[in-house]
Amino acid sequence: MKITLPHDIPLLFYIPVAKAFYPFPIYFLRLAAPAPYDKSISRILNSLNENNYSSIDKVQNATIGELRRVRNFGEKGLVILLELLQTLSRQPELVLETDKLDPSLRMELDHLKQVMPVRLQLLEIGIEI
Repeated sequence: MKITLPHDIPLLFYIPVAKAFYPFPIYFLRLAAPAPYDKSISRILNSLNENNYSSIDKVQNATIGELRRVRNFGEKGLVILLELLQTLSRQPELVLETDKLDPSLRMELDHLKQVMPVRLQLLEIGIEI
């Protein structure tokens, strides 16, 4: 898949992920993957995290050009990341399916969902926790 998005405009202008997810750790994107613990998904998310793209917010505010410069990421990783973000954008109810995640990440997400601004934003998009 060839990426045709402009290289200098943040992803948030092209993939409208709900702001409620911005404080969520990058590993939350596992929920948008067909196989959450596929090795390539793990490698992609680890690479992003190691390069200071540790939250959905940081990825959404990055440009294609910036992401292409991420060490150990590559074009395939970029394509998969965009697909994960698009899935999350179309299916925000994935936030309810945390049983697929490791216990520590599940606890972190459950805590985030209870933080009042996040909880209110989730309610605004029709997700009741």
